[in-house]
Amino acid sequence: MRTTFSILIVTGLLSVTRISSTAAQAPDAYRVLGSPEAPAELVVFSDFECPYCRNFALAAVPAVVAEFVHTGQLRLRYVFFPLAAVYRNSVAAAKAAHCAGQAGRFWDFHDYLFVRQPEWSGDDTPDATWIEYALNLGLDPRTFETCFFSDQAHAAVEADLRMALAAGVSGTPTIIVNGESLTGFQTYEQLRREIAKSIEAARP
Repeated sequence: MRTTFSILIVTGLLSVTRISSTAAQAPDAYRVLGSPEAPAELVVFSDFECPYCRNFALAAVPAVVAEFVHTGQLRLRYVFFPLAAVYRNSVAAAKAAHCAGQAGRFWDFHDYLFVRQPEWSGDDTPDATWIEYALNLGLDPRTFETCFFSDQAHAAVEADLRMALAAGVSGTPTIIVNGESLTGFQTYEQLRREIAKSIEAARP
């Protein structure tokens, strides 16, 4: 089946550019899927309220995980890059995902947020919404709420944001494979080919 999606704010022909190596250094292991021995790493800088990020997360990520992550060829790393000037709930959603990650359920919460994005994006979303989502995933609501309102949660999101800006990231989702930023994709097959080339180049 042909899957179509957009990567980045920039559109056009496929391009590959080098980006600072700091882009591959997110500090929290709970946001990494795959073997530490995998020859390649895909880093996605993403905003939970961004519709293009939703498209990528729901259309491309499951295929990447099935084909490359579960077979030990690739690690997938998520980096918070909330565009607060564009999306009013992006920071709160990132903090909620961080707290779910602290409870061992980051990727479940990641999927939950993107699937339900139309019901909370752009609205005056109360903090109770994030707690409700956590409860629906079986998380302890008191522990989650304490984390959500903590300075630590805010600091975790801000640290990713600063790292992304320092690395030269400017849009979402930004996709980086082994230090190369890939832009201009229209199909999963294009992304797949670039991932496969990066994996082959990284093999001993």
